[in-house]
Amino acid sequence: MQRSCIFGYQQSNLKPEFSDTVLWSRLLNGEKDALDQIYKAHFQALYQYGMRMLHQEDEVKDCLHNLFVKLWENRKKLNPTTQIRYYLLAALRNTIVNHRTKESKYEKVEANDEYLFDLNFTLESAYIRKEEIHEKTAKLAAAMNQLTPRQKEIIYLKYFEELDYSQIAEIMGLTTKGTYKLSARALDALREIMKVDKTSMVLLLLEFNRLYINGILK
Repeated sequence: MQRSCIFGYQQSNLKPEFSDTVLWSRLLNGEKDALDQIYKAHFQALYQYGMRMLHQEDEVKDCLHNLFVKLWENRKKLNPTTQIRYYLLAALRNTIVNHRTKESKYEKVEANDEYLFDLNFTLESAYIRKEEIHEKTAKLAAAMNQLTPRQKEIIYLKYFEELDYSQIAEIMGLTTKGTYKLSARALDALREIMKVDKTSMVLLLLEFNRLYINGILK
C-alpha cells in the first residue's frame, strides 16, 4: 500500500480548522477527514524531526506512514489530548527507536547517548546572506552541532518545537528535573562555545527560531 494512497497528499503547512481537542475527538470517533487534517497540519514538523533523528528520507517517510496507519487502526484505544503535535512527536520518536532496533543499525536510543541528532540548517533566502544575521546564525548553527546528541535534541524540542519541560521529559524518557538539567547544560555549552552571556544566548536561539518558523531556515 502506497503512502500517498492513505492520505491523498504530501506535506503541507495547512493548519487544522478545529482546535486540537475537537479534532482529536473527531479522530477517536472514526472520522477519516480528521486524520487527514491532522496529517496535513503536522506532517512538516514531524518530517523535520524525523530527518534529524534518522537522516534517511525513505525511512522517515516509512516511519510516518506506519505512525498514521497505527493512529487510525488504534483510534478506539487512544486517550484524549489537547496537544496533538506533542503527542505525534512522542509517537514518532518511539516509532523511529523501534525501527532502528528492528533494523539492527543502531543501539536502542534510550540505552546510550551515541545516536545522531542533526541540527544542521539551510539558509533558504538570498536576502539573509547579505545581512549581518547570517554570520550570527552560521556561528550558532556550528555551535549547536558541537553539542551531544541529547543536548541537540533538547534544544530542538525546547526552542524550535516550543514544547515545555514536562512534554520534553516524556518524549525523551527523562524526569522533568533531568530535563531542566540537560537543558541548562546544553545552554551552558553553547554559551561557552559562542562566548556570550545567558541572556544573549537565549535571544540568539529565539531569533534563530523566528527565522525557522518564517521558512528562512530549514
